[in-house]
Amino acid sequence: MFKKKHGSRENPPLDLFTRKEFVKVYNKGNPVCVNIEINQRCAGGCMYCYASSLDAETLPNDNLSFEKFQEILEIKKLGVQVVYLYGGDQLIHPKCKDMVFYGIQEGFHMYMPLAGLISNQKAKWLVEASELAKANGQEFILGMHIDSLNQEIYNQVNSLPYSLKSKIEGYQALLDEGFPPDRIYGCPTLTSQNAESINELMDWFYSKGAKHVAIAVFRPLGLAKNEGSVWEPTLTQIEKAFRHRADVEGKHMLLVGCSDGKYACQSHLAVLADGSVVPCLLLPDLSEGNIYEEDILKIIKRSKKNLLLKFNVKGPCATCVSKLVCYGCRANAHIFLGDITASDPKCFYNPDAPNKCF
Repeated sequence: MFKKKHGSRENPPLDLFTRKEFVKVYNKGNPVCVNIEINQRCAGGCMYCYASSLDAETLPNDNLSFEKFQEILEIKKLGVQVVYLYGGDQLIHPKCKDMVFYGIQEGFHMYMPLAGLISNQKAKWLVEASELAKANGQEFILGMHIDSLNQEIYNQVNSLPYSLKSKIEGYQALLDEGFPPDRIYGCPTLTSQNAESINELMDWFYSKGAKHVAIAVFRPLGLAKNEGSVWEPTLTQIEKAFRHRADVEGKHMLLVGCSDGKYACQSHLAVLADGSVVPCLLLPDLSEGNIYEEDILKIIKRSKKNLLLKFNVKGPCATCVSKLVCYGCRANAHIFLGDITASDPKCFYNPDAPNKCF
């Protein structure tokens, strides 16, 4: 979001949001992007999964129907132009391909942060979707979730050791089929276990042609809800990782510390697999309604201020030099402190932040 002012390095996953038509919608106080969790099942094996994703018979393959997905995209009427498809593992949803192509045909830019388990057959249709989006002047961007290239470290955060090899092979399958490497970004989760190897992982993503690595700092949700002390990285480890990313992607990336910035937080909203409409996938308990009970346009109209997190923050975040573009991660404040308006306790610019919250 700072490219034009601070540098010329291309970063497709982020540059999209600098477009004038996006900023115009944001300035009107309307959402630009919707994050849709289409399912919960996943065979990725992450032991800390925020969504409690398990490859279990107790979880359905298709939490969100194709018809409900179509209804959600009616929010295009509000100016929404970007759709993120989340899971679980979206690729095992029986209607995932249909959803992707429908979204592109409806004129949306599409993002999919994937678990990384991609067969050759799935790689082929993902490339087809990429080509369709390009022909329409749209973006189709994929995220690859890999937490470490070191098998020993990987085994500490993942219950399925073989999945590391599968994810690397899936990434390569995408590239071999012709998926644009700069339209793939890395999306590792930073934990205390992989903190010392994450810089090496980022460099590997960059060597593959990725222009961006979206580092998700661990939050005690889902499978690890009661294990924060086990997984939480220190503030020192967080700063080291984000400064390394800035060395490659540009120092302007540090303007928002380790958050996604105020623009992202105040222009996105999310729909969970159970139909709940929330401000963020990391704030599942702050539902403003459910699409199975009420039209999504009505929910947003009634609760837009809450969904777009339009409120003032307290403490160092309120006086930070970056306050025009950042107000810290609201999910961190809510989850770690129980106060969504508090200063981000995981930001290395916050002088009140502890090295570890647990």
